[in-house]
Amino acid sequence: MDSRDAFVHDDEVSGADARHWLQCLPGTVYVTDSAWWLGELRFVADSIDALGHRPATDYLSQPELWLAQIPESERRPLLERLQQALTEGELTARLSYVIERRDGSECQVDDSISIQRDADGEVVTLIGFLQPRLPAAPANDDGLSPQSLLDHSGDVILALDEDMECHYAAGNTQGALGVSAASLLSTSLFGLMAPEDGSRVRRLLIEGAAEASSPMVELRLRHRDGVYRWFEIHFSPYPLPLGQTLEPPVMPGWVAIARDITQRRHQSLQWNAYTATDELTSALNREPFMGLMRHAFASGDTGARFTLIVFDVDHFSDINRDWGREGGDLVLSCIGEMCRATLRERFSFGRLGDDSFALLMSGKSLQETATIADKLRGRLASTRVEFHGHWLSFSVSLGVAERRSDETAEAMLARAEAGMQNAKQRGRDRVQQAP
Repeated sequence: MDSRDAFVHDDEVSGADARHWLQCLPGTVYVTDSAWWLGELRFVADSIDALGHRPATDYLSQPELWLAQIPESERRPLLERLQQALTEGELTARLSYVIERRDGSECQVDDSISIQRDADGEVVTLIGFLQPRLPAAPANDDGLSPQSLLDHSGDVILALDEDMECHYAAGNTQGALGVSAASLLSTSLFGLMAPEDGSRVRRLLIEGAAEASSPMVELRLRHRDGVYRWFEIHFSPYPLPLGQTLEPPVMPGWVAIARDITQRRHQSLQWNAYTATDELTSALNREPFMGLMRHAFASGDTGARFTLIVFDVDHFSDINRDWGREGGDLVLSCIGEMCRATLRERFSFGRLGDDSFALLMSGKSLQETATIADKLRGRLASTRVEFHGHWLSFSVSLGVAERRSDETAEAMLARAEAGMQNAKQRGRDRVQQAP
């Protein structure tokens, strides 16, 4: 659910906690009907006093006061820009204008507006976020201002609230995500993440907030072209201003610096595949495969489901004796091809020993995995391998196990291997569940 929905319900801002949260944001939140400051003002934070030098109660009773403080020369173009956004179906609008105060001073304001529409596309609510625009920093000796440097950065710089909703964006957003910085405003970073990354990142950020640490996370974000790209994001917490009576403190916001590492990750995977896989079967060698299991168990959700198939070739020593090492290698190569075809994820396939293998499954039940194992058993048993004019046949015995709560990779493997040994004792060429 969009975080704004928690604040606006039945045309009212509800709940003391929600009001307090809105009051504590590093800017001024306001909520109006579809007519902006010409209509009904439903909520405005007390911090508007710092911008307009009038208390919030004045604007609540007379919303038009805010519009009256905008110079007449700016007012008409401003209203025309907003009306264009409303009539053309836009979901956000970014306005910048001057507020003239009663004492003659002026304040430059940035106004980020989220346009809430009903199922028919009609505008029902406008939620605005006002921030004073800081004076431009003087250019340095090279003629570049800090803002210019940010805009030309190869990274993406984001200011996010505790719900990961973006309130500021700069840097190479176009190259990294295919969108402008302005289009990211009011967008939740969780909405751009690959679904399976969201809960892991949320957990890491909660831990980082509790420890006041700055986590570095690798995750996938969706580019405008629909393809997910890999990013390395450094999250630095910054505390939101809090009232004295709120306990415990709310979760901090975040400054995030995101770097596109898609190419680097692909190169790394290619190198790892070259150095960590068995040349004959293209399976991961034992230690890399065990490392994969440990990493999957450590980085997965507490409720993530993992199952394991372990198998070896029945009477493999006889195959090597009767047909030589070349015949045995041909059988192993055939097994590698069939296992890679069975699994979508290449690196979920490992070679544990001379003729023993393992398949790691994610999101499957024990019964589903046993069914997959039996199909694989049947395919291998019906396979005939041609070798110097002769046809070699072979079978495998398989054990399957589902990971228990907090079980280590080594313990799960030992149980699956016990199931495999049980299958051999029961006559081979069969699937047996782990004890």
